[in-house]
Amino acid sequence: MESRHKKRRPTTPSRIDPPAAKTPSLQSAVGLTHIAAILDGGGQVLIGNIKPVNGAAVAHDGKQTVAMLRRQPNEPVEQLLQRLDSAIAVAKRVGLRVDEINDPSSDVTFLF
Repeated sequence: MESRHKKRRPTTPSRIDPPAAKTPSLQSAVGLTHIAAILDGGGQVLIGNIKPVNGAAVAHDGKQTVAMLRRQPNEPVEQLLQRLDSAIAVAKRVGLRVDEINDPSSDVTFLF
């Protein structure tokens, strides 16, 4: 009996990486230098729906959360990123977290 060779299915990568040559850095693409500094320093930037907040943007420098923004109605993502970049700059300069998520008059707080 003759063995048949089955065609192998092509393997797919576990993640999609855009070609490095065609991808500008975040900093040079739109001038988001403070977001780039957070990422380069080992921090995180999270943008999305974080229950119960729809449209949140959070920056964490690896030690503490420095900015938490709420996306405004009809606000383009690019504008949210620009506001996040500015909020990071203010937080670093003043030494206080920029927080649009938590209501100071409420006893409920959200920590990201």
